[in-house]
Amino acid sequence: MPVDAKTIAEAVKEAILGELREEFKEFKAEVRGQLEGFSKAIEGMKMAMDAMNKRMDTIEKRMDSIERRLGNLEMRVDELNRRVDDVFKELTEIKADLKEMKARDEIIKDILKRIQKLEEKVFA
Repeated sequence: MPVDAKTIAEAVKEAILGELREEFKEFKAEVRGQLEGFSKAIEGMKMAMDAMNKRMDTIEKRMDSIERRLGNLEMRVDELNRRVDDVFKELTEIKADLKEMKARDEIIKDILKRIQKLEEKVFA
């Protein structure tokens, strides 16, 4: 039974192809495992990004709330400043009235002194 070159070549070819197929299967399994790892890592990053986005949304809502509260406080401060200005104006008017009344009081006291001196002269 002679073995011809074609049969040997076919057997060698099948052996080499079999080894290549086996190595390719191992390579595919390794790459598939790495891709699954990458997929899990990407999913983890996506979850982390979602969590960060939620935190950012919460922070933005808080900032909006703080800005509204600050605006309300500014309006209240403006109203208080207006009221302080009104009170200051009123106090300035009262001060002027008191000054005028003090001057009148001095005049009245002077008139009373003069009347008393006249009475002393008249009834003495």
